[in-house]
Amino acid sequence: MSSQLFADLRAAFASESMTAQRYAYFAEIAEIEGHLAVAQTLRELASTTDCVAHGHLDLLRFEADPSTRQPLGDTELNVAAALTGELHESADLYPKLSEHAHDEGLADVASWLETLTALKGAHVTRLQSTLAELRAQELTGRHTAAGTGD
Repeated sequence: MSSQLFADLRAAFASESMTAQRYAYFAEIAEIEGHLAVAQTLRELASTTDCVAHGHLDLLRFEADPSTRQPLGDTELNVAAALTGELHESADLYPKLSEHAHDEGLADVASWLETLTALKGAHVTRLQSTLAELRAQELTGRHTAAGTGD
């Protein structure tokens, strides 16, 4: 795949992913406001848009994770790519955003971003554990159902 096609697919994936999230959010607002038919329409559009994003990701996986540029493929590679993303968000992205919010005197925004920093740190811990479990399973040739150890 050419680097331009990869870049364009990455942009399309980001756009479709964001659109799916926006439509899901819009559906929640419509439901709260009592517009149930509108909420249903927006949920359906969010679902199909999510499918489009998955289709783009299916193509992008042959190059790399569109967010982290890490290799994708099997579960171990995918979890490692997820871990890379969470590490960036917990160590760089959200702490910097929180700092900027504090600098701008936005204590409530900073508090939200600090909460996300902690959440992303918990995600890192969980993904590290998951990756270690996958690697141990690979060594023993044993797989567990849904990561439960069963």
